[in-house]
Amino acid sequence: MIPEYHLDDLRKQPVGAGEWEATVKVENAGTGRMPVEVAAARGKRFDAAGKPEPGYREARTTIVLGGGEERQVLLRCPFEPDTVLVDPDARVLQLRRKTAAVKL
Repeated sequence: MIPEYHLDDLRKQPVGAGEWEATVKVENAGTGRMPVEVAAARGKRFDAAGKPEPGYREARTTIVLGGGEERQVLLRCPFEPDTVLVDPDARVLQLRRKTAAVKL
């Protein structure tokens, strides 16, 4: 039983002075059920040598989806996000990990 996350219906919009909201529909097309973090991010997390990039920012929330379930996720950010991804720390074994990250 392994989850497989897909992202759809991505949107971002400003909601105040320097505040943004990113929304995304997350679907688990796999069969596993697991708590997983969803992040809205800006910038590159690590450089080619694996060192943290100084301008990287993110906002996270945690969701739980079983096989075949989907949920609209809202992430409020104190920055304009450019990417949304599921499991940013790669803690959850999942099928087709590349389908779980999308540029805004």
